[in-house]
Amino acid sequence: MNKTTLTFVVLLVLVIGGFAALQAGSNGSIYSGSSSTTTASTTDGGDSTTSTTSTGISTSSGGSSSSSEQLIAAGQIKHVIIIVMENEGYGSVIGSASAPYENQLASRYALAGNYFAASHPSLPNYLALVAGDTLGVSSDCSPAQCSLSDTTITALLDARGLSWKEYAESMTSNCSQSDSQGLYATRHVPFVYFQSITGNSGSGATSAYCDAHVVPFTQFSKDLSSSNLPSYSFITPNLCDDAHSCSLSSGDQWLSTIVPGIIGSSSFSSTALFIVYDEGSNNAGFGPNSGGQVACILVSPFARPGYVSQVQYSHYSLLATVEAIFGTGGLGRNDATANVMSDMFSAPA
Repeated sequence: MNKTTLTFVVLLVLVIGGFAALQAGSNGSIYSGSSSTTTASTTDGGDSTTSTTSTGISTSSGGSSSSSEQLIAAGQIKHVIIIVMENEGYGSVIGSASAPYENQLASRYALAGNYFAASHPSLPNYLALVAGDTLGVSSDCSPAQCSLSDTTITALLDARGLSWKEYAESMTSNCSQSDSQGLYATRHVPFVYFQSITGNSGSGATSAYCDAHVVPFTQFSKDLSSSNLPSYSFITPNLCDDAHSCSLSSGDQWLSTIVPGIIGSSSFSSTALFIVYDEGSNNAGFGPNSGGQVACILVSPFARPGYVSQVQYSHYSLLATVEAIFGTGGLGRNDATANVMSDMFSAPA
């Protein structure tokens, strides 16, 4: 073979190899083309399958990716905000004309498409979100009736020197442990049930610690605008704005007035905002979860855009994700076995 022929063969091999690599690279889990693709991979959590619909929305049906887990653990997320809405199943929100803003967020950011609540009624779900268990509570008992000595995510945050606040709309005074105004419901404010926070075992007395951490929602805009947002924020809208006693469209409208301020803030570049419903309309679920399928939307510059996860998630997964983001370790309850929601994250563009 002469030198000219050899050069031609080498060039041909390089061209063919480059074309093959290009084809392989087009099968990523975030895809903007018009065809459907499916790739399978294995992680510590088991087999995962990622597919892309013809509209370009990426979906996953398996375990979390190691790259996303590394992103969560990298310390880029400094703020987690959780807004809990009320009493709507997944299918009542996603795709509903009554929730245009939430659907806009779901299509722009990331949606947990296989997420289940823990139980019924409301209170056990709120306890699950912050304590990793329903703690034997099966009713909407008051703090005086159900004073709890268990630990919560707040103990883990405190141990790491991380700040936290509960912002409760229509709460008339800090750390209020009594329903008021027909709009403030303690059953939606889980922190006032825990003795380690309130400093009492059901008497209703407040502590300086609780007063500093469980505050009216009016404080949220002040903290946000002054760049004093805590590491962990738990937001409880009132009984109308969370769509409990008012329509779904009322709740959606409330979110459309609150969330843009978060997105437009200086803190958003390092924030993961979760909008989640407390319980669905049936007993669907898996494992310890039987509260029905509900919507959970991740709004963040770290969210995988237009992504719908089909991994089984729950309120315990959301708690485990918070623990993973802040590196706090776990509470050793259902959070210990729940899937971390890492597939919903990617590096910001």
